[in-house]
Amino acid sequence: MVLISKIDKKTWENYVSNLEKTVIIPSKKHSIDLNNNIKNITNFKKNSTLASPKFFKKKDFKPDLILDLHGYNLYSGRLFLNKHIIDCYEKNIRFILVITGKGFNNKGPLKEEVPKWLNHKYLNRYIIDFNQAPKHFGGEGALLVRIKNKYKNQY
Repeated sequence: MVLISKIDKKTWENYVSNLEKTVIIPSKKHSIDLNNNIKNITNFKKNSTLASPKFFKKKDFKPDLILDLHGYNLYSGRLFLNKHIIDCYEKNIRFILVITGKGFNNKGPLKEEVPKWLNHKYLNRYIIDFNQAPKHFGGEGALLVRIKNKYKNQY
């Protein structure tokens, strides 16, 4: 058992109490309603290669939304990610940066599991593909997810 100082304990409690406020960072273009209930949850998409498209590598490219999964366990992280991917599809937000972190020895549980979640057939309806983020967006500790256009190919 490791004892932590009172200052470290207070810092941790402050971090945990403010976690919901700091996890999602919407861009200026879009706003996200965190209380929006998602009811239509269906299919998922296959993984693409990890080679990033050219427009991701440009320095002036910025994702529409940043989701930081630091501090989440696998269960709550998956729920959070699924909810926001579907929410972004509904609001026609096209590019999401999902920060998983690298973890200890580059083998963090979120880093290994998030690509599996994105490959699951459950989100196939909403995702075009995902790629490892360029170095200036977090490199191996982040993924860029492209969301389908809600208004394209509607009947």
